[in-house]
Amino acid sequence: MPAALERAMADLVFGPAFEPHDQAAVEAWLARAEVEADDRKAILDDGVERLLVYRALVRGTLRGALECAIPRTMARLGPVFDEYFDRFLRERGPESRYLRLVTREYLDFVEPSWKSDARVPSYMKDLAEHEAVQIEIASRSARPDEQESAELDLDRPVAFIEAARLMRYGHAVHLLPDDTLDRTPPEAGPTALFVYRNPEHEVRYLELSPLAADILERLLAGHALGAALRGASGRTEGPLDPDVLSGTTQLLFDLAERGALLGAAPSEGAR
Repeated sequence: MPAALERAMADLVFGPAFEPHDQAAVEAWLARAEVEADDRKAILDDGVERLLVYRALVRGTLRGALECAIPRTMARLGPVFDEYFDRFLRERGPESRYLRLVTREYLDFVEPSWKSDARVPSYMKDLAEHEAVQIEIASRSARPDEQESAELDLDRPVAFIEAARLMRYGHAVHLLPDDTLDRTPPEAGPTALFVYRNPEHEVRYLELSPLAADILERLLAGHALGAALRGASGRTEGPLDPDVLSGTTQLLFDLAERGALLGAAPSEGAR
């Protein structure tokens, strides 16, 4: 397809709406894309109505993907979401052909604007991230096909399943009802969740204490177990705090029981 026609189709789908019988708008659309005379005539002879059906189908598919991922966010924002959705398509548009990645692209796009928009509650980005992470984790592998477990070692990193993330929020959005009609605001306060996919392919959430979150954050980043414990507890020298060591042992045992922790990782790359 000639580049001009590609531009025209992209502008048709992601650009401003126009009526098929608005000749001036149709001509402006074709002119923006610099469509040549022969192609312009073919498009006009064939009729723009069918192309606008394509526009509606594509935009509806993208909006549907977002509604599957962040339904409560969309419901709470209402028309404000639609405004930002139009801006996203017009100013950036999806860059991936995978629908499951559209939500991530949309949230990255709106984040700077949401922060300064008084119409968007301060907790909304947290809620959107909390909803979106479910699809992200559900799409990842719960366990490698071949994984030999090894006993944990303070000098080695810890291996987690691919489908595991640490999420940090400024509000307790994980406690909000699932009902899209609910408008209860979440309680403000630092919140950390370990999100993972269990062997039964369910996405589960584990709320963490600040210390546990700091330890897991370092472990997920590839730090050796001992280094993660020292860094989180602020003890660079001397023996490890027995309470911290005992509590971490219980936490890691729990994660192993849940199927989220595989054991010690290869020592290469430990930090």
